[in-house]
Amino acid sequence: MKIIIHVKGEDDNRPFTKVFDYEKSNEFIFFDSMDIMKNKISRNLKLNINETLALFAGFIVVSLNEKKSINYIQKNISQLLLSHQVLIGVPELLRKLTFLVTTDFFTDKEIIIESPIPSESVLRNLH
Repeated sequence: MKIIIHVKGEDDNRPFTKVFDYEKSNEFIFFDSMDIMKNKISRNLKLNINETLALFAGFIVVSLNEKKSINYIQKNISQLLLSHQVLIGVPELLRKLTFLVTTDFFTDKEIIIESPIPSESVLRNLH
């Protein structure tokens, strides 16, 4: 499986691309990493940008394997993390994420996520 993430932040940040590429045989390493990041969050430690992107990629992989829709993924990914759970600057660097997911199991998918890390004030205004 290959996940290419095109990352666009605020206007003063240069866009970049991150690639997660792994074989079925070492998939457990990818998902063990997800557990480590969830554990880190539960201990009130903040995720860096690479950990944040890996957590999002893991959520997408699990959701697609469970045959969840793109709409479901776009709606629920922003509920994974809040701004206080990531290092300073991470939400500003991750304003728009475009995931290109390629695997043998399903047709290539493109998933676009706008503002995946909402601030607490945004969430309070929604409720």
